[in-house]
Amino acid sequence: MKRFAILSAAALSLCLLTGCGGEESAKAVNKDDVVGTWVQTMSDGKETLTLNSDMTYTKVIELDGSASLKTTSEDTWSLSGNTITINYSKYDTTSAYAVTIDGNTMTWDTGDSQIVYTKKS
Repeated sequence: MKRFAILSAAALSLCLLTGCGGEESAKAVNKDDVVGTWVQTMSDGKETLTLNSDMTYTKVIELDGSASLKTTSEDTWSLSGNTITINYSKYDTTSAYAVTIDGNTMTWDTGDSQIVYTKKS
């Protein structure tokens, strides 16, 4: 019994020191790193997303081979820590994503999938 108590205490200490069972806390993203024009290339076209410093955005989706299949939306966005929230006022809804930036690549993680943008130069 004494051996079990010692092993249990050692295991608990190790878990506390290493963050047992938890994920590393997400790194906050700087607003200045997010602001700019980003492009997502899709199999049938592209999305160009411009995040402005005044917390507004413009998103243009263009499908290949058809000028009539171009949509533009504009609204607002916010950033808190590493979570970017996109507002769709027209539909009275929002979408939140965990965002990471690595050089000229910005990744939005929905938990089920990822959206990868490249910074437009």
